[in-house]
Amino acid sequence: MSEKVKIIAVTGPTATGKTALAVKLAELFDGEVVSVDSRQVYRFMDLGTGKDLEEYGNVPYHLIDIADPESQVYNLSEFCRDAFAAIADITGRGKLPVLCGGTALYLDALLKGYRLPGGSLPPREKGVARSCADREAEPSFTPPFELDPLVIGVLFDRIVVRERIARRLDSRLAAGMVDEVKKLHDEKGVAYEKLEFFGLEYREIAAFLQGKCSFEEMRNTLLDRIRQFAKRQDIFFRKIERSGQVIYWCREGREPDPERLVKDFLAGVPLPEPDFRLADVDYGRKKK
Repeated sequence: MSEKVKIIAVTGPTATGKTALAVKLAELFDGEVVSVDSRQVYRFMDLGTGKDLEEYGNVPYHLIDIADPESQVYNLSEFCRDAFAAIADITGRGKLPVLCGGTALYLDALLKGYRLPGGSLPPREKGVARSCADREAEPSFTPPFELDPLVIGVLFDRIVVRERIARRLDSRLAAGMVDEVKKLHDEKGVAYEKLEFFGLEYREIAAFLQGKCSFEEMRNTLLDRIRQFAKRQDIFFRKIERSGQVIYWCREGREPDPERLVKDFLAGVPLPEPDFRLADVDYGRKKK
């Protein structure tokens, strides 16, 4: 492809309704969703990764359930390769690629056309620093074409995000998230050490299943960890903005109107500068 490929990217912190907005935009503009999530690639990890597959309806999705959690360690290089292949496939059929997810590292790599130098990083080992085997080697990935992105972020006040995280966590625990992790270990052969590698829900529930904490302790620790994760996502989105990427933050996914933004973007209408940047918000320090 010689021309830049137009894509829509819907992102934001966890528990802000990214999937619902991405699916809505895909329905309206004849699109297909490409997941930008480092854990949704793994099969059998549904509740813990928040796949919410029932929300997609008839909208096709890509890069979900493509890796085995017991035998594979999916990495950034593989994601870039697979994401560009999915975008090429979608565009080649005359559809609109709608990226959706909160793994900011993956999204940033795609938007910048990041080239991965010196070969792929080796699998993670606890306490062992990772480095490329040969930094002089050819890049393990080079983008086959350029992207022309419209990046839409879903924005809620931090206190609201905290409340949404708590409600979603309790809902998923009630829906059987502990059983999901137990089956991964007992039936799919995923070791507890590997579950810890997947982080957050899988790490804390693995600890509970091993008798290292009570259910209440697990739930409360997990709630705190997910809220901390949302703050780290905020930090990375600020970094992306400061590097020059424009993000249109839509409050509660509605204002400014994401449908109008996409319509104008696809029609080649110049978009106004965003009237809000997350990078400009000063949350201040907590009072002691």
